[in-house]
Amino acid sequence: MSRLARLLFLLLGIGLLAVIVTRVDLATVGMYMREMGWAFPLIFLPYIVVYLCDTLGWKFAFGPSATIRFHTLFVTRMAGESINNLTPFAYLGGEPVKAHLLTRFNIPMVEGMAAAIMAKLLMSLAQFAFVVLGGILAMSHLVTRPDILWTLVVVVLAAGAVLGGLIRGLQRGLFTQIYRLLDGWNLTPSVMERWRDHLRHLDETIVQFYRRHPRYLALSLLSHLLGWVIGSLEVLALFYAVDLPIRLSEALAIEALASVAKGVAFFIPGSLGVQDGGNMLLIALFGFPPSLGLTFSLVRRMRELMWISMGLLVLLRHYGWHSQLA
Repeated sequence: MSRLARLLFLLLGIGLLAVIVTRVDLATVGMYMREMGWAFPLIFLPYIVVYLCDTLGWKFAFGPSATIRFHTLFVTRMAGESINNLTPFAYLGGEPVKAHLLTRFNIPMVEGMAAAIMAKLLMSLAQFAFVVLGGILAMSHLVTRPDILWTLVVVVLAAGAVLGGLIRGLQRGLFTQIYRLLDGWNLTPSVMERWRDHLRHLDETIVQFYRRHPRYLALSLLSHLLGWVIGSLEVLALFYAVDLPIRLSEALAIEALASVAKGVAFFIPGSLGVQDGGNMLLIALFGFPPSLGLTFSLVRRMRELMWISMGLLVLLRHYGWHSQLA
């Protein structure tokens, strides 16, 4: 994506956020923030466990022969996810970064990329299942808003089709099939020729893993699914902190549907504006004021900023990323 397109999407997100802020009682938002008091730091604890679950899911994607330490994967994932959160288009920019960083620990680039791709796909598949569960749990609220219900149905069906296609493609050698298709139409760019052998090797690594280690695929999927479920505890903690307790089923539904609000704006850096407006709409759907929705979004932005900052710090201090970019 060109710099101009990134700038335009960023400006679009900033504009949407500005419109949102003008339509919310900021004094009430401030009141909610003050009510959290000493409990505010506790809201961020669940996502430490979420990161641990997702790192475990990534470790399983390396298979039984993986020798890389869990701590190394944790900080490497933190660094890669900081890039994912700062770049648009499906949050994929950090996956090559993760694979590149792991070469410092004698993990071949192809092996690192294969594990990163499989972990990202399995995380998305776990999210798909979680969103379906959340939609079911929120059905009593969704039926009162058929516009939101049918939008969610369309998004879920589209995501399911894309995931199904990717899974099928990776099982058969996705990149090799893409090259074959481009070759058949004489559309293969010359600049891609130097990557042909590397991508073929990547295909072979992924296909062999699918065939040889289905148990590890299942463990990775379950780890990521557990991470999505534990993320709901952040919702519970936030609502309890402002003295508006909700049921666990509602927290699960809000967490699941909030991930959709973030995902549909993948082309905007940080899903700026769309994620925040979606959170406000979602919180209102459950009968709470829009100001609570903006508070919810603001707290999540703070948590994201915290993890992004730590990830960038890892890049700069532990991997010398500044010297590699120079």
